[in-house]
Amino acid sequence: MYPTHRGNKSKRVQVNLSEQEFALLEALANLNGLQLATQLRYLVMNEALECLGVRDIHEFDAISVMGLGAEANLH
Repeated sequence: MYPTHRGNKSKRVQVNLSEQEFALLEALANLNGLQLATQLRYLVMNEALECLGVRDIHEFDAISVMGLGAEANLH
């Protein structure tokens, strides 16, 4: 997707969480030794790829998901 693993991350999303949800995610990030934003990005991207039936970002190919109705979102 990007030439480097860091890429250009300029898009932002805001999510409202309860105290319990935030505490859970914060504990998970601490357990893994990651910043909360890094942990959240990892979780979101893994879930998105799993929904598309792809094991990791290196296998992702926009053409391969065309049959899932994704073409409207590519334009």
